Amino acid sequence: MLYGVVGIAALFDARPAPPVVWEQPFAVPPNQTDRQQADRVVRLLGLSLATPVHDFAIGHDAGRLVLDFYHANGRHKVTVLENPGRLRVERTRATLWQYLATLHVTTAAFHSGDWRMQLWAWWNEFAMWCLAVMAASGVWIWWGRRGTGGTLRRVHRYTALGALAPLAVYQISAVQMAHRGWLNAGPVLGALDRIHRLRGIGFSPLLGAALVVLGATGLCLWWKLGRERRLGAVLLAFGLMVAGGLICWMRQGAVN
Repeated sequence: MLYGVVGIAALFDARPAPPVVWEQPFAVPPNQTDRQQADRVVRLLGLSLATPVHDFAIGHDAGRLVLDFYHANGRHKVTVLENPGRLRVERTRATLWQYLATLHVTTAAFHSGDWRMQLWAWWNEFAMWCLAVMAASGVWIWWGRRGTGGTLRRVHRYTALGALAPLAVYQISAVQMAHRGWLNAGPVLGALDRIHRLRGIGFSPLLGAALVVLGATGLCLWWKLGRERRLGAVLLAFGLMVAGGLICWMRQGAVN
């Protein structure tokens, strides 16, 4: 469902809210390195989603330490003012769609200092491969049951068949983008990568809508058939608890 929503959101140019700027006290002990100051700022502002702090986030402007933290919830640009010992913080909060778009590209290749984001990265990696298994098994089921079922099953079947080709494009490019060291990008994979990243009118919104339809009709068919309801309900509840809980919890920001 997350993949579907993010695909549909590609139709819209989600602009972040205007930045919020404030200053707060921050004492700079003598002989403290830039990295030590950066780690202190991260802890002070509760930016665990921006950890570990990378070298490219640490810079200088007119002799002042400037820290530029990008994370799932947006951006914190922090300037350390040693005299009179203050921080100037410029916070730009990502929209909900931008937040979800960041989560949808965070896979196991990503290493976070926040255990919630790392757990999400593993979970999303699992989901990426499950989508491939769902597509392959769906083709096998369709081949064995062509022409059977009622209206709901036909909607599910024809939506899946119509989305199969673009789904293959997005699946292959998703694996390439998540694990760039596995395959040489080359011209073909490079083209698939560009298709995957297209904004506005393109395959992404159509595939997103198809994934939402497949998810909804798949749940309805599972419930209607009445088989393995108990096991399915347990798995569904577990998935919603883990994925939904992480999405909501990380959106709230820092761990207090």
